[in-house]
Amino acid sequence: MNIETILNIVVASAARQQTELKEHCEKFIQELKQDGLITAAGQVEKLIKTIMDDTAGYAGYWTLLGENRTPDEVTGGGKYMHQKQRDFLINECGLEKHHTFLDIGTGSLRGTRLLIPYLDKGCFYGMDITAELVEYSKQRVATDPELTDKEPTLICDDRFRFSKIFPGVVFDVAFAKSVFTHIYPDGVWDCLVQLRKVIADDGSFYATIFKDNSAGTYKGDVQIMYYNTEWLAETAEMAGWKLTEIGQTRVGQYMCLFEPVIASAQAQQDLRLMTA
Repeated sequence: MNIETILNIVVASAARQQTELKEHCEKFIQELKQDGLITAAGQVEKLIKTIMDDTAGYAGYWTLLGENRTPDEVTGGGKYMHQKQRDFLINECGLEKHHTFLDIGTGSLRGTRLLIPYLDKGCFYGMDITAELVEYSKQRVATDPELTDKEPTLICDDRFRFSKIFPGVVFDVAFAKSVFTHIYPDGVWDCLVQLRKVIADDGSFYATIFKDNSAGTYKGDVQIMYYNTEWLAETAEMAGWKLTEIGQTRVGQYMCLFEPVIASAQAQQDLRLMTA
């Protein structure tokens, strides 16, 4: 076993060099096997897989994904996703021109760029965890007069701190395609709690998931996450929402509708204590 390999792992990890880290870890596991430490190699391999699957969290996963793909490929959804999502939100969700709209996980605007010309000026807000994608979206807006004239707001944030990054804004409709499909339960909870603070009382939140009610709560990792909708409904209720399962739609995945519930003063106080 080479001490240099271990040092390389430490350095690559500290520098968040995911590709180099993966290579050094694979070399380290191979060296353990060559030294006859098969059990240790298996344990290390399992540990490294967990770390690499998480890839330093959700942000790290998308950053790593973007190393060898274009922004639109990272955002995903297929060639006609922008039209499908526009039609779904307008025709099936009742999105109107004057509505204040929040696109959570806006990516490269691949899925929602057709909504910007539809909405009134200043009504489109997008946030994403990946700085490179947000910068790309801003450039896409800057080079398209039809988008520029509508003055969309695009922000990078690694948490769901909607009230902080969009101070004073109340949203009529929020949308999250392929967000809950890549985050852990604590992230889902954070999103629901923080979004409830900035959604209109008669507003709505549409989010896609991968459904698997055979899972206790969830199964998977940041690459693909499945949720039990019974758990999701209970969690939503605690955060001030009512969950309705819509199911399969033209935009793909499994659609869920979250509608705000007007909680009693005591329930609101309990929630504030839970999230303090």
